Amino acid sequence: MNNKNVFWGVILVVIGALFIFNNLGWFDFSLRSLFDMWPALLIIWGISMLPIKGGLKTALSVITVLLAIFIASTRDYSDHWTTRFNKHVNMRGVDWDHSDDEYNQSDDVYTYTFNENYDASIKTAVLNMDIAAGKFRIEDTTNYLLDFEAENNVGQYSNEVMKNGSTTEIYVRLEEGRIRSGTNKNRAYIKLNTQPVWEMKLDVGAADFVGDLREFKVSKVEIDGGASSIRLKIGDKQDETNIDIETGASAVKVYIPESAGCEVVSNTVLSDLDLKGFIKEGKRYRTPNFDGQKQKVFISLDAAVSALDVIRE
Repeated sequence: MNNKNVFWGVILVVIGALFIFNNLGWFDFSLRSLFDMWPALLIIWGISMLPIKGGLKTALSVITVLLAIFIASTRDYSDHWTTRFNKHVNMRGVDWDHSDDEYNQSDDVYTYTFNENYDASIKTAVLNMDIAAGKFRIEDTTNYLLDFEAENNVGQYSNEVMKNGSTTEIYVRLEEGRIRSGTNKNRAYIKLNTQPVWEMKLDVGAADFVGDLREFKVSKVEIDGGASSIRLKIGDKQDETNIDIETGASAVKVYIPESAGCEVVSNTVLSDLDLKGFIKEGKRYRTPNFDGQKQKVFISLDAAVSALDVIRE
């Protein structure tokens, strides 16, 4: 099959679907968003010149387009168009005063903070997040069990905490979230306690997700997303960590200790695997002397299109 035809076929289907979703009110996508994707064409042109296999070129190109769609559809144009409009009005000698306007854009921006106290009886903590597209960071520690702070204009957050013996489950949800073209903001910053063993189940839609988990004992990370950029850093605090990523399209980087054994299983239609030093064993890729390593990291990637890079450091 001609890879060029496959590529353009996928692109046309994706863009056509976005406009259909826009007409149905499921997802806002505008011509302005489409026009702002033009730099992706330069990247795709460069990829076409690389001396790599045709299937890999297609995978990288589709990832580029999907990430460009995500970025363009969430870009904030409000300041840009307001500035141009005000300049035009002021040149005509009109004094445009917003002080009496009933609508204030800040009124649509929600800030949300939530923390759960920690006590020594908590041995296992489970973080469940069901939130829309946006930028999410787990990069710091706290004396609470969890410290959650978010700012967005797409809906209200809610939380629920369930305790069962030594296990505490935390649910954080975005209620009635609505994606809007050009004005979306959804950012969350999460801090965790270093004492319990953590499990994370993250349903994040289209996400820019960074998890620096080197200070935490992490046994499981499950990420269910759309077109996602994911970067995870795993430390040496836990003997076994399972990472399960299921996305429509993803660019994934996982950093692990050099001393840890790692196994990768990828179930993707189009994939680019950068696994330096790994040995292929059937459908699996393993680091040398995997069975002899005390610490093990298991990575499972299931995506339509993906680029996976595992860095040992």
